[in-house]
Order: sequence, then structure tokens, then C-alpha cells
Amino acid sequence: MPYFPKISITKLSLAILLIHCSYVHANNENIIEQSTTEENKKLKQLDVIIVKAIPSSVMSTTTGMDLTVKETPQSISVINQNEIKNLGLNSTADVLKQTTGINVIREAGRYRFQSRGFYIDQIEEDGMSSTVPGSSSNAYRSASSMTDLEIYDHIEVLRGASGLTQGNGEPGGTINAVRKKPTEEFQANGSVQYGSWDNIRSSIDVSGSLNQNKSIRGRLVAVAGDSNSFKKSVEKNNQTIYGVLDFDLSDKALFRIGALYQQVKETPDMYGLPMGTNATDLNLNRNTYLGADWSIDNFKKSNIFAELTHNFSEDWKLSTKANATWSESVQKFAGLANSSTSYTGVGTNGLLQLNNMQFYDNKSQEWSINSTLTGKYYLFGQQHQLFGTISYNKEQHDSHWRWHIDETPYNVYTFQSSQISEPDWNDSTILQSDVLNKNHIEQKAISLGTQFNLLDRLHLIAGGRYTDFKAGGDYQYYTWAGAPDSEYGKNTDVNKKKFIPYAGLTFDLSSTTSAYISHTEIFKPQSNIDSSSKLLDPVVGKNQELGIKSALFDGDLNLSAALFQIEQENRAISVSGTNYSVPEGKVRSRGLDLEISGKILPQWQLFAGYTYNKSKYLETESTRYTEGSNFSKHTPEHMFRAYSSYQFSGILENLSIGAGISAQTDTSSLYDVKQGGYTLYNANIRYQFTPNLTLNLIGQNLSDKRYYENQRTRINGMNNFYGTPRSYLLKLDWQY
Repeated sequence: MPYFPKISITKLSLAILLIHCSYVHANNENIIEQSTTEENKKLKQLDVIIVKAIPSSVMSTTTGMDLTVKETPQSISVINQNEIKNLGLNSTADVLKQTTGINVIREAGRYRFQSRGFYIDQIEEDGMSSTVPGSSSNAYRSASSMTDLEIYDHIEVLRGASGLTQGNGEPGGTINAVRKKPTEEFQANGSVQYGSWDNIRSSIDVSGSLNQNKSIRGRLVAVAGDSNSFKKSVEKNNQTIYGVLDFDLSDKALFRIGALYQQVKETPDMYGLPMGTNATDLNLNRNTYLGADWSIDNFKKSNIFAELTHNFSEDWKLSTKANATWSESVQKFAGLANSSTSYTGVGTNGLLQLNNMQFYDNKSQEWSINSTLTGKYYLFGQQHQLFGTISYNKEQHDSHWRWHIDETPYNVYTFQSSQISEPDWNDSTILQSDVLNKNHIEQKAISLGTQFNLLDRLHLIAGGRYTDFKAGGDYQYYTWAGAPDSEYGKNTDVNKKKFIPYAGLTFDLSSTTSAYISHTEIFKPQSNIDSSSKLLDPVVGKNQELGIKSALFDGDLNLSAALFQIEQENRAISVSGTNYSVPEGKVRSRGLDLEISGKILPQWQLFAGYTYNKSKYLETESTRYTEGSNFSKHTPEHMFRAYSSYQFSGILENLSIGAGISAQTDTSSLYDVKQGGYTLYNANIRYQFTPNLTLNLIGQNLSDKRYYENQRTRINGMNNFYGTPRSYLLKLDWQY
């Protein structure tokens, strides 16, 4: 497997620190000259925008065409580099916790993302789609990890299905992470931060031309981080290095090639905390960790990508992209938990059993390539847009699972992580299970779409995507039920082909405001069989949306409102007493999205997003999931997120302050473990010492609210995770 050479976290941190020092020294020399005039100082000032949604930029996440957010007939949020830096966001999960309508939940030691009651299980990088890490049927088997946020320029979040650009998946939405690209002019920036629980992180980003005529350009990003947690014995360290080169082959052709290596080591908290009898809160200290001190997640990822773009004219462009990713992970863990849904909770004796011990050795490979033609054409006196894409994607996932039974009880009030001894995972005589699973997914797709300008103010976006989806796998048993086993078998092969339509209509009410309506679908193959042993038809998600968008003050202030409805049908319902299912399940989600982002006044920035969402089963799927009951009980009915900042003028012109809230109403789990509604308060104060040096103090959960994170399978014996207590982060940003 072609992994890049290992990078020591110490060496990478030292290298970044040395580069920081050299640039800060160079900056100080420049500052002497720059500070001679107030005009120069203002010209060189850092951008202080806290929340602005890149309204005028083009994006193709939804339709494949280069449309602005205002021209796109679906709900979209864009989180740019200024937000990421000024709010101290370090991960994709951090970003999505600040995004309108996104429910960030805990599953299998990872964060998962949902919108409108459904999962977001596809993530794109520069428009190339892949599966969100941990979104497979067994998240423990996933070798992949989320890429460090530092390599991205901005994040685009689409709420609702994206039928033109996604082949299959849930109808919750799509994340498109846009990588940083080389610049013609030299630039360098970086940051050093220190926060609560010894959260240390350092990064550097250098870009510029590599030859005199600027036809070759490069960019290098490096990150190193090390932190503890508010939980005892839980820690994390990570290192990422990313590089990309641009070559102008001619005035019409560009070749881009890049690579990334990342390693993340962390202590997993797989099971969280238990509840007391009948779901009462045990009021355990928030630093409680009920796992073994030898538990570890070790993720490694290598990525290579390339792109060749040829502009035939100002109107027509052909772009071919290729992407390859190799991932591996070692996950071993043990902890106190009871996975029975009938377990009533920890009693007065405080005892809870060990939930066995597990070891996963995972490897995955993913290859994808697509070729996209975009252009403009003229018909009936109007200019229109057209795009067509052919794509191919293949994934291979291998997982070696070992399971050792140990159900020793411990007292949750006095438990120490060192009490659990690690077994010899190579001793087959102590294993209850030892199984190798191999799975593969292959997708071929062709998409075609157009933006047809029916009138000067009326625009039709229409098209479709045809996808050929294949999946399969096999398994090899070495040990089962504590005895040697040599069974080999194949999983049920899945092969489904489906056409997905897309249609949207936008009407320009004025030069700044447009109204829209759209319909799109997405499908997800399933491996369940019917009474004839045939595979069920795919689950189909349908997304309808009606909305209005405004871009005011030359796009500096953006407003949007949308009514939405998603229906998912053909859901498998097991037939009692048999091994088959019927595709009769159906659910519906309805709601409202409201968002405002940008400048209220030149010195006043505001972001506010509100989501109302209600879902229900339209057909009974089991005795627990009955017609009319809530389909997504862990999704808050109301979510509100806001953040505002103000930059002072006069003698305080270098000072800015910000404050925000994140509020949600009460939630529950599939098993009726409840969490009341809560509000989190955040704030920051930012001071620019020089044109090139800024210090930012950020506070999160300032009221120190005690709450449990949203989690769909919370039960009395496990999966209850405290949210992060009050925390602070001090961040020094520099640029050159």
C-alpha cells in the first residue's frame, strides 16, 4: 500500500514552529516599514469578517453547473475561511455544529451528520464523491477518517437530496469540501493555539509561484496537534501534510496534482456513560471515562488527486479528475456498558459489566474518476448553461475483527481505566470470534443537466442522473462461538440501476431576490430479500422545496427561507417469523429553514439560522415504529444558531468582539432516553496587534451547561455522551 513516509509528530511540530518563528521575524522587520502610515496599515489589515457566506461565488455541489447560491434552487450554507479561523474551528464536525439545520450526533466513537432527520452519508472533495467515514452498516469496520479542516478553503453544505451529483445515499444532504489551491502571488499564514485540557495545535500554509512567469504554482499546508480531553485518560494527536501543484500547460489548459498524508491517534470513547434506574441521570462527573487505558484508534490516510482542465473557449470547458485514497485503521477497545435495550440502568450498588473486548484491523482503498463538460449555448435569444458528467467509483473495504468475551462487573463510581487488562489478540484460544470481512462497491454514472433561461427572469434547471450500482463481498471465519471455524461464504450481491430526475424553477423577483421551487430524488440500494429471495428495490428519497433567496448590498448580506418535504419509501420491513422483508416502509420529514448571513453594517457581521423539522412514519414498520410516530426522535424540532461580531472604530479599531448561541428543543432516542432542550453561549474577543499578527480568545459553552449530545440509540446501559463543558482557546494568527 503506497503510504507516504511516517512523520513524527514531534518533528512536524518542531518544523512548523521553526517556520513560524522565521516568518514572525520577517514580519517584524516589515512592520517597521508598514507602520509608517495609517493608510498602509489599513490596506494590510486582516479581514475581520466573522460570518459571511460567499454569496457571489459559484458552486456545483447541487447541479453540477457553475451557479451562485442565489441561483441554486435548494438550501445551501457556505462556511468560509474567515469563519473557520475566527471561530477557532478545527474539524468538519466543528463547522457543522455552526451550520443551519445540521444535527451532529455521536455514533460508534465518531461524529455523524444529519439534516432534516436523515443522514448525510456522502462527502465530496472538489466535487469528487466518497462515503462519509463511519457511515457503513458497521462503523467499526471503517478504515477512513475525516480529513483535517486546515487543507480546505471553504465548506459547502447542501440540505436535501442532490440527485444530479450524487449516485446513491440518504436524502439528508451533501458536504462539499473545497481544497485550498495554489496562488500566483506569494503568501504565507499560520496559527498557534492553546486551549483547555492542553489543546495544542499549530499550522502553516504557504503558497505562490515557483517560476518567473508564474506558470507553475504550489501550495503546502502542514498541521500538528496534540490534546487531552475533559474526560480522564482520553487524548488525541494528529498530523497532516498536504501539497498541491498547478501547471499551466498552455493559456487554455491547466494540470493540477496533489497529495495528502494524515495520521490521527486518539483514545476512543465507544460507549459513553450509563443511566440510572429507569433512565435517571447518575450525575457522574463529566470527566468520567469508563474505557480501558489501552483502547486506541489509529487512523492513517494517503490521498493522491489530479485534474486536467481544458478551456475550448470562454464558454466551454472540459475537466477530468482522478482521486485515489488508501486508508487503514487499528481500533481496539473495551469499556463498561450494557447493550441490552431491556436493561433498566445502574442500580444502587453502582455495578456495570464490561462489554467484552474488540479489535478491528481495517484497510480500504478508493478510486474515482470523472470527466465533466460544462458550457454555455444560445437558443431562442437567450444564453443557457449545460453540463454532462461521466463518473466511475470503486471502493474496497477489508476488516479483520477479533472479539474476546469478558463481562467482569466494575463500580462506575470508583472505576479506573487501568483495571482492565488487554488480552493477547494473537492467542486464538481466548477469542470468541475471529472473522475477516471483505466488501466492495462499484458505481458508474452519467449525468446531464441544463439551466434553461425561459425568460430574462425565469430559469429552469432540469436534468437527470443514471447510476449503475454494484456491491458484494465475502467472509472467512477463523473462530466462531469460541471454537475453530473455517467457513467461507459470499454476501448477497447487489446490482441496481436507476435513473434519478432533477427539476428546479427560479424566478427573479428583482435584481437581488429570487423565488424557487425544486424536486429531486436519491436512491439507496438495500441487501434485504423478498419471499422469492430477490433483492428489494432500492430505498428512494424524494426532496421537494419551495423558497426565496436575497443577496443585498452587492451580496454582502444574504437571506433565505425554505419550506421542505422529504419522503423516503421502499424501506424494508421484516416479516415476522421469516427471513425476508417487504418494501413497504415510508417516512416523511417536513420543515422550514431560515438563514441570514453577512454584513448588517460595515462593522457589524451577523449569522443566524433557524430550522423547524418534524418527521413521522407514514407506515408502521414494527411495534416500536408505528404509523404516525416520530421517525427521527433524536432530531430537535427547533434548532437555532447565531453568531454576531462587531469591529470597533477610532482608537479601538484593532478590537473586535463576537457572541453567539446554539439552542435546540428536547430530543429523545429510539429507546426513549430523553434530553431536555438547552442553549449554549459562545463568545470571542479579537485584537490585531499589527497588520500581520492577531490574537483571538474564544470561549465555548460559557454557562457550563451540562447536557448529553444527540444520539439516536441512547439506552440505559450505554451511548450517553456528555457535551463539552466550558472551554477556552487562545489563538495567534499570522500572515505574510
